[in-house]
Amino acid sequence: MKSLGTELLTIKKRDGGGFYRKTRLGASMKSLRLSVVLVLSFLTVICTFSCSKKTPTTGVLKVAIPAGPVSLDSRKATDSYGIMITRLIFDGLFRTDEQMNVVPNLVETFEQDDKTYTFHLKKGVVFHDGTPLTAEDVVYSYGSIMDGSIQSAFKGSFDRVESIEALSSDTVKMTLKEPYAPFLTLLGIGVVPKGYAAEKGEDFSSNPVGTGPYKFVKFVPDSWLVLEANEKYFGDVPRTQTLRFDIIADDNVRVLKLLKGDVDFIQNAVPPMLLAKVAEDKNIKRMEDAGVVVSYLGFNLTDPILADEKVRQAIAYAIDRDAIISHRFQGLAVKANSILSPDNWAYDKNLKGYEYDPQKAKTLLDEAGYKDSDGDGPAMRFGLIYKTSTNKERVDIAQMIAHQLRLVGIDVRVEPYEWGKFYGDIKKGNFQMYSLAWSLLTEPDMFYDVCHSSQWAPDGVNRNRYKNAVVDKLVEEGRVAMSRERRKEVYAKVQEIALAELPYVPLWYEKNVVVYRNNLKGVKLRPDGDLRTLIGVEKK
Repeated sequence: MKSLGTELLTIKKRDGGGFYRKTRLGASMKSLRLSVVLVLSFLTVICTFSCSKKTPTTGVLKVAIPAGPVSLDSRKATDSYGIMITRLIFDGLFRTDEQMNVVPNLVETFEQDDKTYTFHLKKGVVFHDGTPLTAEDVVYSYGSIMDGSIQSAFKGSFDRVESIEALSSDTVKMTLKEPYAPFLTLLGIGVVPKGYAAEKGEDFSSNPVGTGPYKFVKFVPDSWLVLEANEKYFGDVPRTQTLRFDIIADDNVRVLKLLKGDVDFIQNAVPPMLLAKVAEDKNIKRMEDAGVVVSYLGFNLTDPILADEKVRQAIAYAIDRDAIISHRFQGLAVKANSILSPDNWAYDKNLKGYEYDPQKAKTLLDEAGYKDSDGDGPAMRFGLIYKTSTNKERVDIAQMIAHQLRLVGIDVRVEPYEWGKFYGDIKKGNFQMYSLAWSLLTEPDMFYDVCHSSQWAPDGVNRNRYKNAVVDKLVEEGRVAMSRERRKEVYAKVQEIALAELPYVPLWYEKNVVVYRNNLKGVKLRPDGDLRTLIGVEKK
């Protein structure tokens, strides 16, 4: 690594991937450095008098969600609400901004030299229990994932990390075994306080402590969760003192509570068919925008029937997505052909999805050896169990898909389960077929997690137990290729193979839709649907 005497590090210049790089400045720039220092000092003085942070207002912001978080430990959370809520309680070294760029969070500055990163932490950051953030907390947080002392689905993502060490109280050095393109994205996992987390062990998830904009107060599973504004937060302090998540599984009840004023805010949890009812109330506002949430149909590829690629392709051809989108989504979704959004830099625009073709589906099933013994008669070729949550909207969609599959001779039994049981089965790989949605998906390295053969459930998130040697090599290369152009080529090939072999069927991209009481101001939407936008919401 070069001396700082000949190199000035800046965080103003980025490459196309949003990662911060070094900018080289020669000795002749010393006078410019002095000028910059003087200007910054002047601005600091001015800001001392005029740039004070806003303090939270009183009041309770009530947010309705259809399911509660499975874990409140940032190192373990993999479900959408678990990830989003832990991002309010914890901070990682980095975070993703509203433009989906990776930016420093707990990090003030850092240096990168090939496979070595040195991170300098922000000074004065404290955990919710009052203890100061130190480099040892960072080492413990990520080290506990690496050494398996906690069971985390992110363990495989840390395989490329050789070592993590504290150089001082506020400096962390991380050495990789080889270059790793999505490394800074991985460091978005929240940092936990070493002493408290180690003492609590498994109970830490029930009593989380972070450095985030909100402090944990209480969680009653399947009922509600309360957070309180962290007035000592180093970033923007939340505009509302108390944030309450009401867990309401029933769509109708959720909407009725919004209309009555018992709930203030609902994001991506009002079925499109109920939005017209909500629009009738002049006290409710609505905001919508394109999103990155993608719904998909997953298969257990170790199942004797679903192991056959032709069967999976037949299922894809048998689903009339246009009919489902028209009937159930009221135009608030578009057909998908990848788990990546079309707005993602790594999305392959040449992909062609599976159009509705029931005859093609029947032909493929015949070729797979599952003949239709009685033509259009009642006999089915084979049967499958389709697991979903008890959410009415999801059950209705599953029933529509089941009906369409029966038309080509596949008998499907839909089995709805309470969210905890359903998601637990999916994480363990205990299913034949299921549907879920991926949200917060912005980094294409996700293909490693969901497609690499080393990431099979229950230890990883390759829940469908997909295995392809070519894909393994591609997603491995995608991790180490530092050129965006090369990574784009790699992930285009991965998407092409995945669409042909179908370990999952991409169904549709859902738009982000938020409905809220008109006494709220500062409401915003992010493409990834993340709930950190709640920090800026104020209840009048």
